[in-house]
Amino acid sequence: MSKHGMVKAVGTHFEYEDGTMFYPFGTTIYALAHQTPELVEETLNTLKDAPFNKVRMCVFPKHYQFNNNEPQFYPFEKREDGTWDPQKPVKEYWDNLEYVIKRLDEMEIQCDLILFHSYDNWGFATMSQEDNLKYLEYCLKRLGDLDNVWWSLANEYDLLLSEITMEQWYEIEDFVAKHNPKGHLISNHNCFLLWDASRENITHGSYQIKCLANVGRDVKKFNKPICVDECCYEGNIAANWGNLSGEEMTARFWQAIASGAYCTHGETFLDENDVLWWSKGGKLKGKSPARIKFLRDIVEALPAPLEPYQASFFEFLDTLPDEVKADFDSNPAGRSFNLAHGQQNHDDDVIMSVCDHEYIARAKDESCLLKYYYQRCQAFDNVKLPEGKKFKVEVIDTWEMKKTVAYESAEGFAKVDLPSKPYMAVVATEVK
Repeated sequence: MSKHGMVKAVGTHFEYEDGTMFYPFGTTIYALAHQTPELVEETLNTLKDAPFNKVRMCVFPKHYQFNNNEPQFYPFEKREDGTWDPQKPVKEYWDNLEYVIKRLDEMEIQCDLILFHSYDNWGFATMSQEDNLKYLEYCLKRLGDLDNVWWSLANEYDLLLSEITMEQWYEIEDFVAKHNPKGHLISNHNCFLLWDASRENITHGSYQIKCLANVGRDVKKFNKPICVDECCYEGNIAANWGNLSGEEMTARFWQAIASGAYCTHGETFLDENDVLWWSKGGKLKGKSPARIKFLRDIVEALPAPLEPYQASFFEFLDTLPDEVKADFDSNPAGRSFNLAHGQQNHDDDVIMSVCDHEYIARAKDESCLLKYYYQRCQAFDNVKLPEGKKFKVEVIDTWEMKKTVAYESAEGFAKVDLPSKPYMAVVATEVK
C-alpha cells in the first residue's frame, strides 16, 4: 500500500488520497504476470531503477507476435463442453497475479490492469456476456482491495466488437463501476474508436493515438485527465507501431506533458529469445527511459500541475517587434489575414492546426509554463510569460538532458536564445 493512499482523478490530474500529486509516467508490459518466475523477477528488478510509476498489464494471458508461450496456469477450470467456467477460478493463477501486483505496489508503481483484450488463443476473448460478468465479479472482488489497481476495461476494446457489442461494453463499464467500492480509477483503451471519456463512470481517458496535437483540446473538453497509453513504441521491429526512435518516443512524452496530459512508454527491440519489454518485460534496451526520467524530475519539481494553453490565433503577432507588427498591420497581408482564416476549409484548418501546433502548457495559478519546440530549430523565441509575475527561465535540451538558465528573473516577453536544433523546451517558474 502506498504511503500516500490510493490514486484518484482530481480535475484534469491525479492525486493520492492525502493530496500529494501523482504524475503518471507509465510503461507497457502486457503479459508480465504470465512469464516464468525468473523473468518476472528480472523485470521487477529492472523497474526498481526505471522511471516508470505505472504499468499496463493484462489479467488474461496474451497470444501475439513475439508472445506465443503458454502461461504456467490458467484462470479458470473448464466445463465438460470445453468452455471456461469463471465460477471455478484456479487459485494458483490468481495468487500469482496478485503477487505481481503487490510487488509493484511495494515499489510505489500503479497497476493499470487490463480486464479484456482480443489477442487470445484460449477462448477468454470469446466468452459469453454472462461468463464475462461472472469473471468480473470474481476479479473485482479478489483484486479490489489492492490500492494500486486501476481498472482498464480493455486493451483496444473496439477490436472485440465482433464478440462484445457496444451495449455490452456499456454493461461491462456499469458492472465494474457498481462493484468498485474503493473507487479505483476506470478507463477504456481504444484501437481506432476513442471511448467516450465524458461518461460518468470513466475517471480518465486512455488513448491510443499517434499524433498528440489535439490532446490538450480533449483535456479541456472532458475536464478529466488524459493518458496517452499507446503512442507506438521505441524499437526496431517491422511493424510500424514498434519502431520509433528514442528521440521520437521521448518527444511524445514531452508533447503530452506540454498538452496538460500524460504518456505511456513501450519498447519493442528484437531479441533472440523473443523477450520484448512491451509484452514480457526483461531488461530495457532503449534510449528513451533515461530521458523520460529527466522529464519526470522536471515535472515533479514544478510548483503546480500543467494545464493545456491554447494561444489565440493572432497571439504570435504580440511576439513580433513593434516595427514589424506595425508594418504587417498596414499592408494587404495583415488586413486580409483574418478574412482568409475565417474562410478556410475546416479539414484544411485541422491539418494546419496539427502541423503548426505549438505545445504550450501553464499552471492554473500561472506559477509555471512549459513550451516544447519538438522539431522546430529556432535560434531564439520571444516567450510570452504570464502577466504580473517574474520568472526564472530555463532552456531545456530534452535529448542531452541539460538545463541552461536564460534568465534568473524575467517578465512580459522574454527573448530566449535557442541552439537551432530539435527537441528543445523552455520552462519558466515563478520567482517568489
